[in-house]
Amino acid sequence: METICTDNMTEAIATSAAQLKQGIDYHNKLIAAAFGAEDIDNTTDDCGNQLRQVLYETIEVLEETRKSFKSKRLEILRKKLMKVLMETR
Repeated sequence: METICTDNMTEAIATSAAQLKQGIDYHNKLIAAAFGAEDIDNTTDDCGNQLRQVLYETIEVLEETRKSFKSKRLEILRKKLMKVLMETR
């Protein structure tokens, strides 16, 4: 099947890609604001390191509050997060 790409299609794709990037940038800023960060770097290594750090902090909070909030669901979530971190080292 042959696909013919016209100038209008190329322009529409470029516009769509620009809008998508703008949306991603906006969501990154929302995430950064939610975590109190100035800015979240989009590089793979930094993003992975930041995500790993947030997961460690989440696990710490879940561990510290486990006696106050005796929730089986939170315990399961904490264990799943720990397993993911251990498997992705």
